[in-house]
Amino acid sequence: MIIGEQLRQARMTAGMSQEQLAEMMAVSRQTISNWENSRSYPDVERVMRLAELYHLSLDELLRGDQQMVRSWVSATNTAKTGKLLALLLLLNLIWTGGIIIFSQIVWLTVVLLLLLVGCIAGAFYLVIKLI
Repeated sequence: MIIGEQLRQARMTAGMSQEQLAEMMAVSRQTISNWENSRSYPDVERVMRLAELYHLSLDELLRGDQQMVRSWVSATNTAKTGKLLALLLLLNLIWTGGIIIFSQIVWLTVVLLLLLVGCIAGAFYLVIKLI
């Protein structure tokens, strides 16, 4: 059973309307409808709150909905990639500053330039991966 069906069934068993649940979860009634019809998924924090509200384990609530699990994994990977991209861009600034400051020392400038090129290549790879 997919999570939307689980959520609808659990809400109805609890004797709650979509409006009541929406108020408790601080979302719109339309959002509850979208979750129950599997048009969108609740975030991890809300799934934990729903499991607690319905007295279900996360395993019971999520079991069988591989599409939602893949969606969460994808979102997590995107966030990790974005953080890595930000780190590479910061390193690019540091290497560029180092090149400017140490331009008199040829061997150090070459090392910093190679590091800069590596970071730029990594950043391009990550941008393409995000697209």
